[in-house]
Amino acid sequence: MSAHSDHAERVRRFLQRNTVLGRLPEAALHSLAERGQLRRYAKREIIYRRGEPSDSLMVVVTGRVKLINTNASGKQIVLHFLVPGNIYGEIGALDGKERAATAVALEDCDIFLVYTRDLIPTVRAHPDAMLGIIEALCEKVRAGAALIEDSTLEMRGRVARGLLRLAQHHGQKCADGICLQLTLSQEELGGYWGLSRPNVSRVLGELKEAAVIKADGPQIVIMDEASLTEIAGSTSS
Repeated sequence: MSAHSDHAERVRRFLQRNTVLGRLPEAALHSLAERGQLRRYAKREIIYRRGEPSDSLMVVVTGRVKLINTNASGKQIVLHFLVPGNIYGEIGALDGKERAATAVALEDCDIFLVYTRDLIPTVRAHPDAMLGIIEALCEKVRAGAALIEDSTLEMRGRVARGLLRLAQHHGQKCADGICLQLTLSQEELGGYWGLSRPNVSRVLGELKEAAVIKADGPQIVIMDEASLTEIAGSTSS
């Protein structure tokens, strides 16, 4: 087996086990793995910018990525955090128009590109895979709607809902509760919740003092999910 074929086979196995593209028949998935491209991005490197032409769907293989936009006042808004197995860039890949957000590597990342020229004929022939991509896109739309709704809440409610949303997508049961499998700075959390870093620090400190969460540096553990849910549901603007 050639080096390229061996590399493509490793990518195929990853896609099959960890992504919605695993719904494709083995031959079709192998073809995408052969035709696609694996790229490495360094921490903080911009993978693509909003408004750039789109020619591919991307899959996170290693590392973490954030999707961001900038509002009218120049403030960065974090739309989504992505981990291995997540796909993104699907909007432009499907409609052929410009990128809808900016993608930035939160750490060194390996990203697999599935080019539109190969993706579209494949998913047309295999609707189950298209359905999976649509489901992933719907999840991002719902997350965006939740961010807009959360922006009407006072700070404690915004942080509580944000933590619960992160737990839903990136949480894992551990001895102390739910461990968020993301190591994010308070600045990054502020961009996600629409709060300044000092306000994030203050609210997280209050939740920590109340034993609702535990924070060890950037690692957060939700210790009392019921109390956090109560805070999220009982606060409004």
